Amino acid sequence: MKPDFDTALQQHLAAISNRDIEAFKSHLTRGETLYTVVQNGHAFTTPSETIEIHKQWFQDPNWVWEGTVVHKVVGEDVAMALVKYQYRPKEDAAPFSTWLTYVFQLQEGQWRIVHDQNTALDYVAFARAAGIEIK
Repeated sequence: MKPDFDTALQQHLAAISNRDIEAFKSHLTRGETLYTVVQNGHAFTTPSETIEIHKQWFQDPNWVWEGTVVHKVVGEDVAMALVKYQYRPKEDAAPFSTWLTYVFQLQEGQWRIVHDQNTALDYVAFARAAGIEIK
C-alpha cells in the first residue's frame, strides 16, 4: 500500500519547525545524490551535506520558520510540493519569504526527498539575516 503523501510532507515540515534532525534525516533519499540548492544558488549534492547544514541550523534556538503548502503534484512514485515559507532569524525580526520546492520519490515504501530547491523572494533580506555581504 502506498503511503499518504500529505502525511509525509507534513511530517517533514514539522521536523523543520521542531528542529528534529532525526525526523528530518528519515525523510531524505537513501541514494547517494541529493541536490539541495540554497538561496544564494550554491548546490549541496549529497544527503550528508544536507544533513550537516541542517544540524548546524537546528542548533540555533532563535529562528522561526512557518511553511505553507502552495501547490503539489502527486504521481505514482514521484511527487512535488511547492512551499512558501516565512523565516525570521529571531522572533522579533522582520520575516522574509522563500519558495521551497521538494521533489519526493517513493523509496522502500516511504516518500523520500530527492531534490530540495530554495529561492529567496528578497535575496537582500535573506543575505542580511545570514550575514552574507552583498557587493
